[in-house]
Amino acid sequence: MALLQIGAAAPAFKGMSLTGGEFDFETFKGTKGIVITFSPDQINPTQVSWAKNLYEKNKADIEMVSVTRKIPSVTMAKAFLMQLGIKFPVVYDQKQEVFGLYGVESPVVIYGINKAGVVTYAAQVEPKDFKQAAVEEAMAQAR
Repeated sequence: MALLQIGAAAPAFKGMSLTGGEFDFETFKGTKGIVITFSPDQINPTQVSWAKNLYEKNKADIEMVSVTRKIPSVTMAKAFLMQLGIKFPVVYDQKQEVFGLYGVESPVVIYGINKAGVVTYAAQVEPKDFKQAAVEEAMAQAR
């Protein structure tokens, strides 16, 4: 499976957000750039902290969404995200359908998608190399 290429149309998807409600890609198409991270299977508090700060600084023109495939339980994940103060959508993709749509075999993958729904940034990194600078680059490319 290969990642989506820059210039490709980003597949639309919907999913239950662990931070509340449903995430619908189509809601943001045409209004905001979107950065999608296929997050590490293990949560790193430092990564969560900078992701939270990036979202707060950029939420006016960039929607940030994290897609995860492994959690201990929905209830525990929701409580943990609430405790951390995470406000951006965290889509639980238990069956890895969104992973498949985006060509992701293993996290971490970062996509930047512009308002027109076109992939402008795609990168796969090792979980230990999931850094703020890569997400900032995806945001810049998605604007």
